[in-house]
Amino acid sequence: METLKFENLPSAVAEILKGQSELKALLLNKEKPQPEIEVPIPIDEVVPITGLTKPTLYGYVQRNEIPYHKKGNRLYFFKSEIIDWIKTGRQKTIKELQADADAYLSNNKKGLK
Repeated sequence: METLKFENLPSAVAEILKGQSELKALLLNKEKPQPEIEVPIPIDEVVPITGLTKPTLYGYVQRNEIPYHKKGNRLYFFKSEIIDWIKTGRQKTIKELQADADAYLSNNKKGLK
């Protein structure tokens, strides 16, 4: 690397700006990563994810309580949908229930008289 002198400063700054703009253009033009295609899984692979038995899962399918896809006589599931379905069953903690009750009572004091 050569020593930078004051006289060479404008050209050095111009070179740095040019390099920065080239890097920026490369980053902006970089191909966006393709989202990974999710592969459907059979019911046998859903059992370890949920911890439920196959008959229980078939019952949920029959009552349309679990997200599934059917092609012919085969059932297919997507792991992301199963995980989202599990997350919807979240129960509130006692503190959250108490906070909800307090908020409800503070908003509806008129009816308590």
